[in-house]
Amino acid sequence: MYNDSQKFLIIMLRAVGDVLLTTPLIRALKKNNPANEIYFLTGKSAEKILKYNPYLSGIIPWDKDTLKKIREQKFDTVIDFMHSAISGYYTLFSGAKKRVAFYRPWGFWCYNIMPKYIDKGYTVNDRLQILEELGVKSDGIDLDLVFAAENEKKVFEFFKKNNISKNNFLITLDVTNRRVYRQWQKEKFSHLADLLAEKYNAKIIFVWGPGELDYVKSAMSLCKKRHILSDDFDILDLAALIKNCSLHIGTSSAPAHIAVSQKTPSFIIYGQKNGAYGWHSTESIHGYIQGELEKLFAETVLEKLSEYFEKKNENSNCS
Repeated sequence: MYNDSQKFLIIMLRAVGDVLLTTPLIRALKKNNPANEIYFLTGKSAEKILKYNPYLSGIIPWDKDTLKKIREQKFDTVIDFMHSAISGYYTLFSGAKKRVAFYRPWGFWCYNIMPKYIDKGYTVNDRLQILEELGVKSDGIDLDLVFAAENEKKVFEFFKKNNISKNNFLITLDVTNRRVYRQWQKEKFSHLADLLAEKYNAKIIFVWGPGELDYVKSAMSLCKKRHILSDDFDILDLAALIKNCSLHIGTSSAPAHIAVSQKTPSFIIYGQKNGAYGWHSTESIHGYIQGELEKLFAETVLEKLSEYFEKKNENSNCS
């Protein structure tokens, strides 16, 4: 444990999911010494994920003045999870005495602490290894995403407008993914939505983000039953929506990790590449199916979902 407070910068410039998966590190650093100050450097798309994080002292936006802002803060330690040329540049010229990243053969030019990466399965456990090198104890794998009352108010207004009761079996359905190898076909998602409505009397809410509306509408047009399209929600509204639903189903993407952060059960459909091994939460309330997406049919997914529901109910009865 540190005797004196430290000032940390964590660098993760990638998308929302990657930033969310790094939040356990923020919490551990803060709980190790409440006087510690932790800052996060990220892109604009992920800033809202961190907006209400209670363990964070500040967010540094990724823009033309980034290096100047970093140097002004006089950080003691910079932790770089990006391993890119630009993140290495920021780390090298940050002025920090401790410049930390997982070992890379070329890393010596910008990092002076490079623990060897050990594959521990779930990516959160992988990332938490960095703490060992700093003498900091992990505080577990929970993901931190806090939304405001106004976000939840928008969700309740959406429920009222669509005659949705919290007593309904509510499922958020994320049918999109920007990576082709993670994208299950929309025709199959549409068929799955109909099957869930038929078998479980579920109300299905199709969610969407920037640039996804037309694709999601086209998926819904293939459904035989009537389902619900979410409003134009931002990422915090989406978190509030998922928090107030019974289950999240989708691809391996940000909404899946948001469900984990909100303790909402989830069921994720993985392809063969970058599957459940590294990206799926180890908590028992989260289920999945993995296979060749082209050969994975809605009936097969429904069968696996039924097994997941049975197991989940058994666990609930035992607790």
